[in-house]
Amino acid sequence: MFFSDGTLSAVNYALVLGITCLTVFCDFTKGSSDFSGYLSKVLRNYTEQACDGHILSVRCPPRTTITVQSAFYGRKGPSHPQQCPQNYQALVGTYNPQEDDRYCSVSTALQKMLDECQDRRSCQILVNSRVFGTDQCPGSSKYLIVWYKCRP
Repeated sequence: MFFSDGTLSAVNYALVLGITCLTVFCDFTKGSSDFSGYLSKVLRNYTEQACDGHILSVRCPPRTTITVQSAFYGRKGPSHPQQCPQNYQALVGTYNPQEDDRYCSVSTALQKMLDECQDRRSCQILVNSRVFGTDQCPGSSKYLIVWYKCRP
């Protein structure tokens, strides 16, 4: 750490100076709770879902951007109240409840979400089969689910 003449090496001097700054001049107690709250938002996994005809909104905290992990557009079997039951087709009389009991998905969902949201702080996308290409299950009520993280 010291040279023979009693002086500090440049690297060790910088290290001592940095530690001194952190312990004497910086107040960790003031921002530590803000920083831990920020980290918990950044490090967690997010999931957003929206039904056909609605807008899906994806948002990250300030100074972070969206990293899309996965996306699904379609229907995963029987209707559940939280997974977009009967859609507008029920109102016009063309709804077939058996259509909602099947599994169908569109392979373009992940690429579409990457194109629209990747590396942005927020994005919105209309959930509609025209946005995602060919409708693999016409007459069925569908939904979009996006899994993402927020990257600093």
